[in-house]
Amino acid sequence: MWTKLYHNLAKPRYDHVWIVLLLIAEALLSTLIVKRVPYTEIDWVAYMQEVTTYQNGERDYINIRGDTGPLVYPAGFLYLYGFFKDIATRSIDTTDPTGLGGSTSPEAIRIIQWVFVVLYVINSAVVLMLYNAVLQRMRQQQNTQSSTATMVWYWRIAMGITCLSKRVHSIFVLRLFNDAPAMILLHISMYLFACCDSWALGCVVFSLAVSIKMNVLLFAPGLLLLLLQKNQSLFGTIQHLSICASIQLFLGWPFLTTYPISYIKKAFEFDRVFFYKWTVNWKFLPEEIFTSKPWALILLACHLVVLGMLANKWWQSSISQLGDANARKPMRWTKCNKDKIRLSPEYVIYTMFASNYVGIVFARTLHYQFYCWYFYSLPMLLWLTSFGPSSSGDKFSKVVLSLVANVLAVAGVEYAFNVFPATELSSAALQMSHAYLLLKVVSSQVPSIQIDKEKMT
Repeated sequence: MWTKLYHNLAKPRYDHVWIVLLLIAEALLSTLIVKRVPYTEIDWVAYMQEVTTYQNGERDYINIRGDTGPLVYPAGFLYLYGFFKDIATRSIDTTDPTGLGGSTSPEAIRIIQWVFVVLYVINSAVVLMLYNAVLQRMRQQQNTQSSTATMVWYWRIAMGITCLSKRVHSIFVLRLFNDAPAMILLHISMYLFACCDSWALGCVVFSLAVSIKMNVLLFAPGLLLLLLQKNQSLFGTIQHLSICASIQLFLGWPFLTTYPISYIKKAFEFDRVFFYKWTVNWKFLPEEIFTSKPWALILLACHLVVLGMLANKWWQSSISQLGDANARKPMRWTKCNKDKIRLSPEYVIYTMFASNYVGIVFARTLHYQFYCWYFYSLPMLLWLTSFGPSSSGDKFSKVVLSLVANVLAVAGVEYAFNVFPATELSSAALQMSHAYLLLKVVSSQVPSIQIDKEKMT
């Protein structure tokens, strides 16, 4: 009976039931957290100070600042959090001696917490749809009913893991960081790329995500490769990149036409120096090494070298899967034929997540809120490198060992981001988990690049 139930519940008609159950659980858990766990002020007051300064007419980014320092986010952040401020103060007394219109009062913050609960559930829904798209592709490539059922349940475990992070719940509904809406838009753009084959609209949403926080640029190398392969030409790729650039110009226009140097320097502050006391990933290093320029250059060099290694790996996979002639088509100026190319969901998602992950591994520092930059990619990357089509013939014991190792790797990262303040041990645990996944990404096969033409109809 149990075997029959195991196989029946693995059928496609229960996939959306599983997603709905997870989303209901997420909504209930997030509601419980807001009601039972006290809000902790970190950046919201500074956000409101920066937004209010902008609303009062200031356009020089050097002069837009809060208690935590000068504004270091692009213009989209000001517009979005200005909207949040309006929502928070619409139905409360806006008399405020601080001049922030009541936006930092307990009543206003509670309203915004509920907004972020909604945003969190939306983000979870988009992430689960990304996982489900990969699951459907994996289901098509399995050989037997038994292997299909086992694979489905492994992927459903991965989907469940995306709902279990204590730190990510905190980032969204207890801290109200701008990392959260930036990653929501990033995940939506990935859904548009991978599941809708809507690359122009996806570029719009991707650029909107960058306008809230520039960490989204860590996904850019992967997106560039995907645009080249999708367009099969340099000209088509430039067209899509121009969409991204146009959004940035449009949103930044009030600042670019008044104090352009100030805006570019602060909104995209690539030389920003972080404080040692907040680092999660390098706490076992002496502070003088952590803050040194040579260490920053070493990390940058490692980042570029590994990206180069993966680019070569992707190139070789493109040749083996598509042939040498087809693999070289993206480097032509214009498309040589009008055949429609549809990149597979698993390839799009894997490429963008891997691109971002390499940047995370070699980041000069990771703060606690940075966890949401890549938490949702951890099960996806681990499962694709362990439970892809090539693993369908693996022995059950081997698959179970891989599952346990993957869960432990995710647990190691989660542990590190829940130790406050970070310790040498927590940073070491984080780096070991990072190294495990990076090794799997470097050594594993690249997913199928394209969907067969007959499956596109």
